[in-house]
Amino acid sequence: MKRIIAAIVILFILALAATYIFIPKKLKISSAIKYQANGEGLFRFLFADSNWGKWWPGKISTDTSSKKIFTYSGYNYSIEKIRYHSFELTLSKNENSYNSLLKIISFEKDSSAIQIESELNSGSDPVSRIQNYFKAKKIKSGFDDLLVALKDHTKNVKDLYGYDIKNEKVEMQFLLSTSKVFSHSPTTEDIYSLVSIIREHIRKTDGKEEFSPMLNIESEDSINYYVRVGVPVNKKLPEKENISLKQMVKNGNILVAEVRGDQKTINEAIKQIEKYITDYQRSNIAIPFQSLITDRSKESDSTKWITKIYYPVV
Repeated sequence: MKRIIAAIVILFILALAATYIFIPKKLKISSAIKYQANGEGLFRFLFADSNWGKWWPGKISTDTSSKKIFTYSGYNYSIEKIRYHSFELTLSKNENSYNSLLKIISFEKDSSAIQIESELNSGSDPVSRIQNYFKAKKIKSGFDDLLVALKDHTKNVKDLYGYDIKNEKVEMQFLLSTSKVFSHSPTTEDIYSLVSIIREHIRKTDGKEEFSPMLNIESEDSINYYVRVGVPVNKKLPEKENISLKQMVKNGNILVAEVRGDQKTINEAIKQIEKYITDYQRSNIAIPFQSLITDRSKESDSTKWITKIYYPVV
């Protein structure tokens, strides 16, 4: 009997010792996930806390100070401070709170990792150490779920930039172009009056119009608007006064995004494409232009306009 009791005591002592040997005083919790996404685009997306609601798998509420509280797996997360490519978070439950850090690690222009980490004290007594060990495992499981949810919502270009920006090759080679300065924001009638001038010239030749009319509008003072209009054609055609022949680099690199909506929507898409160009370290080699897929002279409802935005790049 004494041997059994002694064995039990020894096992108990070993179990106690194990809690100190195998469960450290500081429990470091970390989870990471790597996938194809641009780090700058990821940071910009997360910088706006309104975007967190697009991917957060739990509940979102607002406290008395109007701070957003993100709840998942029994824990509340709040953003305390934003640094470059990282977010200082507070993770809390009941009376306990822990500092956490969510950070973005960029490897290549199209490859990044997101890591979230925290730390908690395991406690001084064996019971606390065991309880906190399992608490840390639950927090780690929550971290894993959050990163998977974030990846699933930001793994596509459209998720980060709002538009499906594609890398394509230039199909058109020749286009006839004309331009005019307007003292007001050009109307649909203004734009298609220039298109008509080019089309009339094409009709007088043996050429053929290809693709949709192209448009570029520039204004430095919001008073004068420099409008360029181009119509792609199947071959070299003669020029005439105010109509010039432009030649594009066929099969050259070009970024393309299709947009449905009015000019305000188009302008927003252009801004996002320019951010994409900066993030991916691309360079413009020619002026961008809009391809008027919808004939706006026949469709007055601008919400139905389909426009393709083209940016020649290297």
